[in-house]
Amino acid sequence: MHCPIVHNLPPMNTICGLVREAPGETVSVSPILAALAGYGACADEWAAGRVALGCRRAPAGEGGEPALCFLEPGLAVAADARLDDRDALRDALRVPRAERSGLADGDLILRAYARWGRDCPNHLLGDYAFAVWDARKRTLFCARDHIGARPFYYAFPPGGFVFAGAVEGVLAAPGVSGELDEESVAEHLTGIALLTTTRTFFKAVRKLPPGHALTVYCGSLRQGASSSRSPARPERYWCPEQVPRARAASDDAYAEEFLELCTRAVEDRLRGPGPVGAHLSGGLDSSGVAVLAARGLRRRGRPPPPAFSWLPALDGEAPVPAHAKEYALIDAVCAQEGLQVSHCALSPGDVLAVLRRDGALPGVHVHMNEEAVQRCAAASGVRVLLSGWGGDEGASFNGRGHLQHLLLSGRWRRLAAECRGRGMGPRRFLLDCVLPLAFPGLMLDLRRLQGGKTLRSRRGVIDATFRRRLKPRAEPPLRYLGVRHTQSWLLQSAHLSARMEGWAASGVRRGIEYRYPLLDRRVLEFALGLPPEQYRRGRWSRWLMRHALRAVLPPEVCRHLSKDDPARYEPLREVLAQALPAVGDDLAALATPPSRARYVDVARLLDSLDPGRIRAGRQNTQLCNALQFLDW
Repeated sequence: MHCPIVHNLPPMNTICGLVREAPGETVSVSPILAALAGYGACADEWAAGRVALGCRRAPAGEGGEPALCFLEPGLAVAADARLDDRDALRDALRVPRAERSGLADGDLILRAYARWGRDCPNHLLGDYAFAVWDARKRTLFCARDHIGARPFYYAFPPGGFVFAGAVEGVLAAPGVSGELDEESVAEHLTGIALLTTTRTFFKAVRKLPPGHALTVYCGSLRQGASSSRSPARPERYWCPEQVPRARAASDDAYAEEFLELCTRAVEDRLRGPGPVGAHLSGGLDSSGVAVLAARGLRRRGRPPPPAFSWLPALDGEAPVPAHAKEYALIDAVCAQEGLQVSHCALSPGDVLAVLRRDGALPGVHVHMNEEAVQRCAAASGVRVLLSGWGGDEGASFNGRGHLQHLLLSGRWRRLAAECRGRGMGPRRFLLDCVLPLAFPGLMLDLRRLQGGKTLRSRRGVIDATFRRRLKPRAEPPLRYLGVRHTQSWLLQSAHLSARMEGWAASGVRRGIEYRYPLLDRRVLEFALGLPPEQYRRGRWSRWLMRHALRAVLPPEVCRHLSKDDPARYEPLREVLAQALPAVGDDLAALATPPSRARYVDVARLLDSLDPGRIRAGRQNTQLCNALQFLDW
């Protein structure tokens, strides 16, 4: 059975809403709010005619902010939001000085809609998911922030529309089917992430993609219920490939502008109640965020953030392993800024806690180690956890695609100079540049083999009959056609929002809200406009980050080139080798098989739970996915 949600701290807000087409029908979101009880002690509901909006939030004295706001005549909003640059937005909205201090983020969103209509997301900065009811137009306008930091799920039951910040809220609405989406199940069991930003594990439930808006017209709902087509389709408002080019006079000017934007993004995410914590891995992204957060908090007269590492604590008597350079990098950052770091060792109990949750709901950890971090952060009273996640796709991108662009555009003299600067000979040029361009699918298979996997392992532990009936789609390879093309593809793929949705749902259990400064819209748009040479200089990848943070981070952190992290992955495999066989024993002892066992080759799954194979790490993703998906 799955673990209940247990709260040690007040959680963050979530929202919901329901629109019904049938006249005279009573509309209420009470069942949805009941299903969302784990998201806050206070439940607010508003209804008018055929629409109802609701929210769950913490009490006002514990940091809860109104998520339902109203503006006469005929406008109401349900908003899960944390807006940035509020002063500029209030200026643009011409908010009188006397009214500014009392306006919640939902109030500003509603005023932005009243001013700019469906174009309002282009005037908002921050993390948000919201729905505005416009009584005059009889429409519900829904939007999600550019990168998907806040979740938004929805469905079109017969004659209606329902949305919520959690899948279980949508499923609780009348008429929403809980039938599984078998394509998503097949992809999950073969270790492939959901390939789109729209699908969930349930046929009826969809996600509003990041950077998209959805307008629901009341008159279309009755017609849509009897049609195979959706009554409304998401429309994209944020297009990373269309960001204008950045122009600066020098490398120093680029670095200075980036550091200013990054500092502002971090400081904007310090707003709110309760202690702020930060991930710290010793890499550029997390180290930069942690240091800027420490300095921003000190300027506010607050203590520096507690830091949390995925690396296990070292035995004080044992020497530091030669490959574990991350420990020294973390220590250098902590010594410079006076930070206290908690090395959060994953335990077999953490693994069991994750595997007992329903794998068909968000909250599946992209990295199992985050369960230990959440446990440690909650014990420290942390309410907000800053993460460097997303830096690799933005400001600390490694420049992939630049050589291919030079090759395809015929700039061969420049290409030769770039290869010499990187120390790249003909053989490596063929393997790293030409073959990925010509045969992206083949190179994806080779990377699997280099990672210790086999091509056969893509079958996972999926039931053979199910796999023949519904063949999983192949993982789409990335074809490098230039730096901007590669970044845009990565930013719009499912892996970014999938982790944020999972961490948002799992963080609720301990009242932790995640924030991602390097995915700030201002930072991303600046990064997307950079010339390619700002990402790579000779052997130095991630050039801009190293150059911009040279006066912020210890020199050894800026100079560190490798992103390999064996000091984390080896202990992870060891803990899995201890925990997974015990889970297999529990599964084998069940009197009746789980209802979802029809999708899983349970005999093969149990046979794969061998400690030696788990330590080799060949199928661990598939094994964990299957064990969590099974409702045992």
